[in-house]
Amino acid sequence: MKQQPCNLYSFLKAVRGNWHNSIFLNCSHNPCPYGQTKLCEGYLFASNADGSPLLMPVERFQEATGESISLEECRSVLEIQAFESAYSLYIEWHTLSPYDCPLKQLCQLSDVSCKAASKDAIPP
Repeated sequence: MKQQPCNLYSFLKAVRGNWHNSIFLNCSHNPCPYGQTKLCEGYLFASNADGSPLLMPVERFQEATGESISLEECRSVLEIQAFESAYSLYIEWHTLSPYDCPLKQLCQLSDVSCKAASKDAIPP
């Protein structure tokens, strides 16, 4: 939960403070093609100022805010496969393994960048 404030702030800034302005990335895989035993509940998707994707796992957002997310209440719904197709080169350049969930990897990447940013922001 250490990185949640950074990721949450960036995400909420991108959706103008309202998760309803995000696109719901729906994962309809069952079973998970990446071997996850617990199926994900999906991701909330927005773009930052330079057009890079910002992803927030629904589980993490609900945990951080206490709000219940319904895909019908988002701006739009997109299947994860469509997102992966549209962002295929971005995913290729910003993930390490083709065998792990690319969206999970992108979230972990943003966690690392938030950790580095918060480390740089704290004076010694």
